[in-house]
Amino acid sequence: MNVLKIPIAVIFGGLFTTLVFWLLAFSVNQGERAGALAEAKRIDFSRVRKDTEVQTKRQEKVQRERPPPTPQTPRMALSQGGLDNNVASLSPIVDTRGAMKGLKLSAGSDRDVVPLVRISPEYPQRALTRGLEGWVKVQFTITTTGTVKDPLVVDADPKNIFDDAALKSIARWKYNPKVEDGVAVERIGVQTIIRFQLEQ
Repeated sequence: MNVLKIPIAVIFGGLFTTLVFWLLAFSVNQGERAGALAEAKRIDFSRVRKDTEVQTKRQEKVQRERPPPTPQTPRMALSQGGLDNNVASLSPIVDTRGAMKGLKLSAGSDRDVVPLVRISPEYPQRALTRGLEGWVKVQFTITTTGTVKDPLVVDADPKNIFDDAALKSIARWKYNPKVEDGVAVERIGVQTIIRFQLEQ
């Protein structure tokens, strides 16, 4: 049986190979016949421009309405004084006397807090529309990394109008922390006053 398997396999292999080659040749011939293209007719496209009548436009002067004048935006005032200081400027008033209280200038490795970044608060819309002015006294702690934590409103006038704006602003302030014996320590009980004044 084994002797017959080899010649049969050779015969079937030859037939199969011949059939495959014949199919390939047949498909190529069919593709050439289908690929013969009829000669395309030439089509010319030409555009004919029509003359248009020239129309003269009348130049009319249009008077534009002037926009209404923009109201002056109230601005906050910044001063370094007490509660009765009314100096007007562009940003809220910040009393830094409490923040710099006890500043040491000794030539050692000790150092008190040094303000780096002070973000001005936004004037509350409710107070702006009513034309209200006031101040907020805030107490907070400066951490060993120089950030502000535990801000607390100690006093304000008027009450509960500018408190949130002052607390949000102070929470973003940055300091160089207090240093004692070469080590950064927290500065507790720092107080400052932020004034909200409209520009006169």
